[in-house]
Amino acid sequence: MGTRLAPDRLARTLIYAGIAGFVWFFFVQPSPFGSTLCVNALVGAGTVQYTSPRPFVVPLYVLLLALLILSQFLLEFFSPGGGHPGAALLGAAMGLGLPYLSYRIRGKP
Repeated sequence: MGTRLAPDRLARTLIYAGIAGFVWFFFVQPSPFGSTLCVNALVGAGTVQYTSPRPFVVPLYVLLLALLILSQFLLEFFSPGGGHPGAALLGAAMGLGLPYLSYRIRGKP
């Protein structure tokens, strides 16, 4: 059970799922909400690296995630219906929260 809940594998899976979801929601079944959710989930999952015993935060990804969320809020503010801040926040919360939850459940090595 330990390998199934490994935070680095979960983060990698979320990144792959975000890429596949973006391709689906952008090309196959166009949905701005879905593509925003997937992009923020994959960037959020890549923000914290769990390859060492202690998690490492990548500052460039933190800046990129903040800019993605801010851009959605600005799009919603300046053109109502143009941005999806809920999808951005939900995707970022999933990408950051699920691997961290797995890290906390497994305990520190």
